Amino acid sequence: MIPSVERSAPAGVDANRAAATILDLGFTDLVSIPDGESRHLHQALLDAPGIDVYQPTREGEGIALAAGLWVGGRKPIVVLQNTGLMEAGDALRGCGIGPHIPLFLLIGWRGYPGAMDGRLPIDSAYPYTEPILDAWGIPHRRLMTDDDLGVLDEIAATAEETSLPAAVVYGYGFRS
Repeated sequence: MIPSVERSAPAGVDANRAAATILDLGFTDLVSIPDGESRHLHQALLDAPGIDVYQPTREGEGIALAAGLWVGGRKPIVVLQNTGLMEAGDALRGCGIGPHIPLFLLIGWRGYPGAMDGRLPIDSAYPYTEPILDAWGIPHRRLMTDDDLGVLDEIAATAEETSLPAAVVYGYGFRS
């Protein structure tokens, strides 16, 4: 059984604070297939001036769209779930890692809250998220509470400095 984790801050990240940080970092486009964990962030960015929002039909399509936006001089952020990351693997290889495009990925860690609370069965996507990022050589950090918002700046800088994809994985979703 997986032990529960005590949280001193409210579970998740304030969507408006995260959106403000994303805008302050100069992101021009959101590429996202909203889900239950990202819906509040998606809405906060949809309501924000100065950012264009694209909703692809598949995550692999979203990776390709973001790469095209970057080639066109934009600065996109891709929000997807860990299961979508798995689906988008080939697009990430061909449109990010191979051509050295600094894609910023914000990945919802489906299954994380249940695993941390010791609920069984554990979502089968949960244990593979970070090992997949490690196998693909994608630097990543965790965003679990408002106190972690600085990782957005750190990973955005990593993507730009390396000209390769980099990721932030969030485990508890965004709250309004």
